[in-house]
Amino acid sequence: MERQRNTQHASHAVSARTTYEASVIGRALDRAGHNPHLKGHIHEILVKDARNAAQLLTGRSTSLTRSTTAEVVDLVTTRGGKVVERLQLKDTLSKSAVDKVVRQVAQGKYRSVQLVGTEETTEVVNAALKRAGLSKRMVSSGVSSETTTSLAQRAGACGSGSVGSAVSRAAQSGGAMGAAVGAGVEVVKGIGDLIDGRRDAGEVTASVAKAGAKGYATGAAASAAATATGAAVASGVTALGIGASTAAAATVAAPVVAAVAVGYVVSSLFDALFD
Repeated sequence: MERQRNTQHASHAVSARTTYEASVIGRALDRAGHNPHLKGHIHEILVKDARNAAQLLTGRSTSLTRSTTAEVVDLVTTRGGKVVERLQLKDTLSKSAVDKVVRQVAQGKYRSVQLVGTEETTEVVNAALKRAGLSKRMVSSGVSSETTTSLAQRAGACGSGSVGSAVSRAAQSGGAMGAAVGAGVEVVKGIGDLIDGRRDAGEVTASVAKAGAKGYATGAAASAAATATGAAVASGVTALGIGASTAAAATVAAPVVAAVAVGYVVSSLFDALFD
């Protein structure tokens, strides 16, 4: 029983992340519908959540603007009812879009607004701003365009790449997370065992390696299943013409169920094969 409890950490972590991602997708769908550019709205929600978590005790609060097509301000941060920050978010890598941002900066459109981009967008836009001799710079949100694209694809948004590429990205990301969690938990437990003399260094090293491998397999499978299931469900409900609220609920819930189920199966199978 103790062994079974100790082997579920990676699966639980990936399931928790999938549940949060489902809430992000659900809010993006509520805000923008099945928009072909849904990844931009997903990026906005991810950034809003991250900023509010970081400034929880500061009296500051970040919220989305009412308009879903805002051209200058996407997020507003307030404190004591006063606006203290205006943010314009970008998640695009096309040359035409980057050139447009540079042109708008040169025209002074974003003079009083902080530009915030995904990791990839920030890199290419700042390089273009530098080449143009402009001092304005974009800051990174810490969110990857691969993440926003994968979540948009899970929601069935067209224009977000193929399902296969989204599943592959999800598997890599989930695997890395699962490996980190699985190995990290085992390291903590191993240190305690070393101190108490229950295991030697070689045994702890082997168990950490095994936990990392199991975490990668569990996380990769669960994340891939969530993405593939979400895309399939989104496609299916659209083809069947199911009502918008029911379709959104199915698109959000099904991937969570799939991630939990697949994560548990892979974790149990790993134990059966290698214990």
